[in-house]
Amino acid sequence: MDTYKNLILQYSTKKESFTLDDLWTWLSAMGLTTRSTMNCMLSRMVDKGELVRIARGVYASAGHKNLFSVELTSEELDLARNLKERFPFAPFCIYNGKSIAPLQHHLSGNNMTYVETDRLAMESIFEYIKEHTGKEVWLMPDADMVYRYIDLEKGGIIVKPLVTEAPLQTMEGVTVPTLEKLLVDINKDPDFSYLQGAEAERMMANAKALYIINATRLRRYAKRRGLKIEEIL
Repeated sequence: MDTYKNLILQYSTKKESFTLDDLWTWLSAMGLTTRSTMNCMLSRMVDKGELVRIARGVYASAGHKNLFSVELTSEELDLARNLKERFPFAPFCIYNGKSIAPLQHHLSGNNMTYVETDRLAMESIFEYIKEHTGKEVWLMPDADMVYRYIDLEKGGIIVKPLVTEAPLQTMEGVTVPTLEKLLVDINKDPDFSYLQGAEAERMMANAKALYIINATRLRRYAKRRGLKIEEIL
């Protein structure tokens, strides 16, 4: 088994990504004969974080790129917990606009807190946040409102709908977006209109260069939002 692992690591460090068939062709040429052993070792290496599965049957070395992470302030963590306690049956996704800064080519300050939730609960949650935080809060602002009235650098809170089946992850007990979700939302949401176009294209290029992207997850969510994947890849 160690022979398989060492050869897989050797192969993966030379490739940005690789398929099962490509890997098996190479291992076979190296004299290995049991594909099931290769599959078993791949699963173990993914579990240990030595490899990442970026699509069905497609893998990459975990050492090549970073995992994207969303940072939350202590205030945002408190807000998330308060909302979950007050609205226990509503889904939430919370993040800070600073999370997208590493992707940007032309850096524009965004210190907004984004709270995404079910459309039916959205207005009640908006009123609750407005009453209990003392911050400026906006409900589903369109592109014109963002341009004219909202100072993204100053900060505040934007409440907007959470798309069902959006790709999410959990951090410190709080539901936050995945990189794939943010990349699609940046191209679709009116409150991100200031990024759309050439800047969004640069952000996708930066994301591909810096981070592990699950292509299957990205395509599925893009399709759900009516976005042709060719428009952002």
